[in-house]
Amino acid sequence: MKLWIFKLIAVNIFLLCSLSYCVSQDDVTNSTETVVETTSLRDVSPSTSTSTSTSTTTTTTTTTSTTPVDDTPTQTTPDATTLGEILDTPEDSNDPISDYIKKYNEAVVYVGEEDDRPEDTPTKPELGIDQAWFTVNSTVDFVVEIWAQSDQCYKCDLMLITKIEANSVSSFAVNTTSGTDLRLVRVHPAGHPEQLCGFKSTFLESGDYWVFLGFPPPDEEMTCKVILANDPDISELPILFVLVGFLVLAIVYVIGKRLYSYFRRAASHRQDSMDVTSDHESGDHLRMGNGSGGKDVDVEDGTKPEKEPTKSKPRLKCLDTFRGLTLVLMIFVNYGGGQYWFFEHAPWNGILVADLVFPWFVFIMGVSMNFSFRSMFRQDWSAGRILWKIVWRAAKLFFIGFMLGTHYQPADLENVRILGVLQRLALTYLISALIHFTCSRRSDSHQDKKWSVIRDLILYIPEWLANLAILALHLGLVYGLPVPGCPTGYVGPGGLSEGGKYKNCTGGATQYIDSMLLGTHHMYQWPTPHVLYQTVVPFDPEGFLATLNCVFLCFLGIQCGRIILIFQSHKDRLIRFVAWAVFLGALGALFTKCSQDDGWIPANKNIWSLSYTLVTASFGFILLSALYVITDIISIWDGQPFIYPGMNSIAIYCCHGVFHNQFPVNWIVGNQHWKLLLRCVWGTSVWVIVAFWLYLKKIFIAL
Repeated sequence: MKLWIFKLIAVNIFLLCSLSYCVSQDDVTNSTETVVETTSLRDVSPSTSTSTSTSTTTTTTTTTSTTPVDDTPTQTTPDATTLGEILDTPEDSNDPISDYIKKYNEAVVYVGEEDDRPEDTPTKPELGIDQAWFTVNSTVDFVVEIWAQSDQCYKCDLMLITKIEANSVSSFAVNTTSGTDLRLVRVHPAGHPEQLCGFKSTFLESGDYWVFLGFPPPDEEMTCKVILANDPDISELPILFVLVGFLVLAIVYVIGKRLYSYFRRAASHRQDSMDVTSDHESGDHLRMGNGSGGKDVDVEDGTKPEKEPTKSKPRLKCLDTFRGLTLVLMIFVNYGGGQYWFFEHAPWNGILVADLVFPWFVFIMGVSMNFSFRSMFRQDWSAGRILWKIVWRAAKLFFIGFMLGTHYQPADLENVRILGVLQRLALTYLISALIHFTCSRRSDSHQDKKWSVIRDLILYIPEWLANLAILALHLGLVYGLPVPGCPTGYVGPGGLSEGGKYKNCTGGATQYIDSMLLGTHHMYQWPTPHVLYQTVVPFDPEGFLATLNCVFLCFLGIQCGRIILIFQSHKDRLIRFVAWAVFLGALGALFTKCSQDDGWIPANKNIWSLSYTLVTASFGFILLSALYVITDIISIWDGQPFIYPGMNSIAIYCCHGVFHNQFPVNWIVGNQHWKLLLRCVWGTSVWVIVAFWLYLKKIFIAL
């Protein structure tokens, strides 16, 4: 293999790692060690809310026991002798705190939110997905308030979680998906809050965390001793096991395929030998080469075989593989992704796995549009026929998407959601295809010009200007349109963010325009910031205004496909793919300042921000170039099994939505990651198998 291919692969890997770092969430270390603040007592911010939090930081399930470790107000953690007397533990015990926690957990009763809590019985709440226990053992003679907030909640005040009674033990559940800022506060009779201690930590799922709170010795400050009392399993291990399982299946498939090919060639060789012997023995029929390319002439009747048709260029496997990989990933995240937080959408700013799927669909739609138009031009379709095909295909996509959005229950036309994934694809396709048809060229030209190396740009300046105008319109409306009750240019989540000052401003102009055009009853009622930021207004992530930036992303896909059509050399294509990936990724990193929330234009899928468009397009160029090398240049992989759903993407997408609750795609399992992950992988695999069956039957459904 040529050295330049290795260099381009290395550049792709570097770009992918760099962009992932820039757009990822703030670095949080999942460590069993908790950072404990032992600074002097500080007041809690006076702007903090006094309501009980329902965000993802904690749950309000709290259980209390009135049996603390020690009621002696002399030190934070009782000495071994005193604790041993309480627990009947020998005085030479090396770890009395661990002994106490062990005995406490042996006697504990796990209760749900609506269960009765037995008096004088140690209790703990039942844990759900992405939760850990947090138990406070208080030996002070006053009530302690627990205030907390998730690190993901941008500019959010601390929320009151629960209250710990004097001289008691109380347990509650904390969230483990991100870092948590947790503080223990004493409120004096005059209403003045005093922070006793606080810390920031990312908890481990199913961890059993304890804090022992007591009076410090004289002239010492209050501290919180945080203990992880168990050794929880790594919740992400099932993902590794599933990947290893698929790797084993892939190896078995490759070995089986090679063995099948070997025995088939051997059988064919034996059959050919028998045919030659039979021909010589009969003497009635003689076949011989005609001297040109090894074609046969039948000497018996003197006829020549029919001329073989000219072979067309092979279909690029990377396109179907890219589309199929995106579709499989979409089904996987739609089926829950094992309830892992990183397989979901980011609450507001940032990019997680689920946030890559939709833009990649738009990107590959733009790539494929070039080949569709080239086919229509070669068949000499009239302008009217092409326009009708564009409008009719967009209408079918929109109607199918609207219909899929109502299959869960009888449609309530007064409150039905109008937009959705396929509806946005329809609108994006309609606008992009009309612009591309108006500005496209029926054939390549100007190869002899000095600027021919950039003719994919120069010859299509009108199309660039049209799409840049759409991009400018989006930016002007988002950052310049006055919105009643909100700051001009506000693009935050509203709700709890910034102390709740703009709680009804979720998405700013994006939400405002959609509500004017659609009405709030026809918008999505449970947007992604609903839980973390406790937003109260509907927000549609597939709304009208954000579709303008989606059109620009589709145009970047068109530019990618144009490179494939104009430049025939592998090297020319890959160099341009990588150049576009670098350029778009650098612009996206510049606009975000490589920060999740503090950039000029944060990467945000909900409002489909410019930086989000640039970064996901950069990832698209990187992924497509990698697949192009693997499947079409060095051909070490044919794209299986992703290539099969890629050939029937619309049919598989519709079926996965309609039958998502039916067996054998879905059934009730326990609320553990590994069970949910296996069910999700199985449900996704069902549609890959269906796509493979359609491929074998040569059934290809397109709009």
